Amino acid sequence: MGSDVLPAIAALAPHLADAAVRADADRRLSDDTVTAMQEAGVFRVAMPKRYGGGEAPLRTHLEVSSAVAELDGGAGWLTSLWNGNAWCVSLFPERAQDDVWGGTPDALVSGALKPSGPVRRVPGGYRVSGGWSYASGIWHASWVIASVVLEDGPAAMLVPREDYRIVDEWHMAGMRSTGSNRYVIEDAFVPEHRVLHLGPVVAGGNVTAELAPAYRTALVPSLVLMVSGPQLGLGRAALSHVIAAAGHKGIAFTDFALQRDSVGFQLQVAEAATAVDTAHLHAYRAADALDGHAADTVQPDALLRARCRADAAVAARRVNRALETLMTAHGSSGLADASPLQRIWRDASVAARHGMLIPQVNLEVYGAALVGAENRVSPFV
Repeated sequence: MGSDVLPAIAALAPHLADAAVRADADRRLSDDTVTAMQEAGVFRVAMPKRYGGGEAPLRTHLEVSSAVAELDGGAGWLTSLWNGNAWCVSLFPERAQDDVWGGTPDALVSGALKPSGPVRRVPGGYRVSGGWSYASGIWHASWVIASVVLEDGPAAMLVPREDYRIVDEWHMAGMRSTGSNRYVIEDAFVPEHRVLHLGPVVAGGNVTAELAPAYRTALVPSLVLMVSGPQLGLGRAALSHVIAAAGHKGIAFTDFALQRDSVGFQLQVAEAATAVDTAHLHAYRAADALDGHAADTVQPDALLRARCRADAAVAARRVNRALETLMTAHGSSGLADASPLQRIWRDASVAARHGMLIPQVNLEVYGAALVGAENRVSPFV
C-alpha cells in the first residue's frame, strides 16, 4: 500500500472537489467524505502491515498527502496529519497499537505536539489533565496523542475518545475544514504502555532492525517534512488552475484577449512553476535522504537532520511565493468566493505558518549546524 493508493485518490477527485466548498463552510470534512477516503485506504498508508497498513516510506507520505491536497487542501492536510499520527502510534509498544487498531483498523488519531499538564505518576501509569491545540481532524478521531513533560523529559500519551472533550474554537482564514480544535483531558488515567518517552526516539532509539524501515526515519525531521506534503499539492493545483484559465481569460485594460498571449503573463507563470518545482525538489530530497538512512538502519547526523528541517520550510515558502505570483497573474477574479483559487491561497497561507514550518526557525537550526555553532533554538532536531 502506498503508490497504489494514488489511483484510488484520483477516483475520489469528483467527490473531493464537490465536497470542498461544503467542508470549508462547515469547518470539518463530512462523514461521508472521511468514509470514502477510509475505504480507499488513504489513511492506512503509515500503519503497520499487521493491521492492514502499508508501512510506507516518507516519500510516499508526501506523494499521498499532496495528491489529496491537489483536490482539496483541507482533506490533504488531514491526510498528512492522520497518517503522521498513525506513524507515531507505530512507535508505541505493540500493546498500545492493539488498543488503537486491534478491533478498529480504520481508527483515526489526532493530537498536538505542544506539551500541557499537569501529569503525575500513579501505580501502573499516569494521571493527566490539560488542554491541547491545534488538533487537526479531532472530530473524526477515536484517539489523541497528548504531549506532556515527565521527570525524564517529553513524552507522548495515547488517550481514547471517552477521556477527552472537544472545544470547538477553530475559526481560521484557511484550512477551515481541518476542524483543528482544542481538546481537554480532566484527570484521565494513562497506563504505562500508552506512553512513549520522546527523548530516546529523538536521539535515534527507533533506528533499529527490530522495526520496519518506515519507522526508522529520524523523528523530528520526519514529522516536519510530513506537514509540507499538502503544500506541494496546493501549489500544483493553483498552477494548473491559472494555466487552464489563461486559454480563455483576458487581461483587463489591455489588448490581450487571452492571458496566455502576454509575455508578462508567461514570465509570471514560469516563475511560479519553477518555484513549485523547487519546493518538490527540496521536499523529495529530504524524504529520500531520510528514507535512505532508515533503509540502512542509520540515524542521520545532526547536520542532515537540520537540513531536512530547512528543506521542509523552504518547500512551504516556495509554494507560498508561487501562489502570490499566481494570484496576481490570474487577476482579481481568483479572489471571488466562487473561485477555488482563493481557497487554495487561504489554505496554503495558513498551512505554511504551522509551527514546524516557520522558515526563520528551521533555517536558524540549519545555519547553526552548518557553521558549528550552538543550537539555541530547539533541542528537537
